[in-house]
Amino acid sequence: MIAATLSFGAFAQDTTNTPTTPPTEQPQQQRKDMYVFKNNKMWVVKNGNITAMADDATLSNGIVVKTTGEIVAPGGQKEALKEGQYIDADGKIGEATEK
Repeated sequence: MIAATLSFGAFAQDTTNTPTTPPTEQPQQQRKDMYVFKNNKMWVVKNGNITAMADDATLSNGIVVKTTGEIVAPGGQKEALKEGQYIDADGKIGEATEK
């Protein structure tokens, strides 16, 4: 299942007396929205929910993410995500990790 392919990282517990964020209100860096290419299919991870990508999406910086895994920059340059890669809402490409 695709949920097993994504890792948002584990963080050590804070033992100081500073307030902690409840799990339902985690900071954005722990729950990044992204598009993942896995099993020759694009998946959308939004607010921690994973769904199959039904339509092309345009990021705020103008990058178009296609349902085929192709990425089109505003200048027209094209790149295809490889198996296991993701592109986040900022347009950064990385490798999805498996647990």
